[in-house]
Amino acid sequence: MERVKQLFGRAVRGILNFLRYKKHIYLPPGFFLILAGIVIGAAVFIYSKFIEEDYAPVEMEFETTSYDLSGQTIVLDPGHGGKDPGATSASNINEAQIVYNIADKLRERLEESGAEVILTREEGEFVSLDGRKQDGDLFISLHSDAMEDPAITGFTTYYAYPNQKEFAESLNASLDEYSYFHNRGNREYGYQVIWQLDYPAALIELGYLSNRFDDHTITDPSYQDRMAEAIIEGIDNYLN
Repeated sequence: MERVKQLFGRAVRGILNFLRYKKHIYLPPGFFLILAGIVIGAAVFIYSKFIEEDYAPVEMEFETTSYDLSGQTIVLDPGHGGKDPGATSASNINEAQIVYNIADKLRERLEESGAEVILTREEGEFVSLDGRKQDGDLFISLHSDAMEDPAITGFTTYYAYPNQKEFAESLNASLDEYSYFHNRGNREYGYQVIWQLDYPAALIELGYLSNRFDDHTITDPSYQDRMAEAIIEGIDNYLN
């Protein structure tokens, strides 16, 4: 035990002597380490206060257009719902609520245009994929997905059959004018909600909640208004 105390005492004295007489060795690098810490801290502060706030989309005013869609029955399918919330947003607003909000805005615009609108579900309601099959003239399923890679951003339109392609292309072109996101194109894929229909139908991924910019933007009510306007314009372009 006495031996341990002696060794400990020598170690302490060695450290104290080093700190007292070898300042020229440790002070310069210590200074630069402190300076580096200050610079990194300042960078993090600037990013969090200024750059991150840049995610707010630039407000772009647009005028709503009057459309005449009388005689058309349009089925709107807000994805997920009820016990199936879909993808989770960093803003704690799930996919089911986001796409329902957009569908509700779109329903209002379509009804103003004279169209008959059928929603496959109401707010907070769960409906199976089979139960979403409805008769109509046009069908649109709305989604906002999430991916493991947070860098993935953009909107995508999908169709299941050749007779649905032109309608999906029209929606894609209109979204390209209104959306702030990268256009990931119009793709063929057999999602059940459009695969089980024999009339023009499309599924839209409006954005990716795993991407911070997409998430911040798509949860904004004014941007949701833009998406509703883009979709009704795409419908009108397809029909006329």
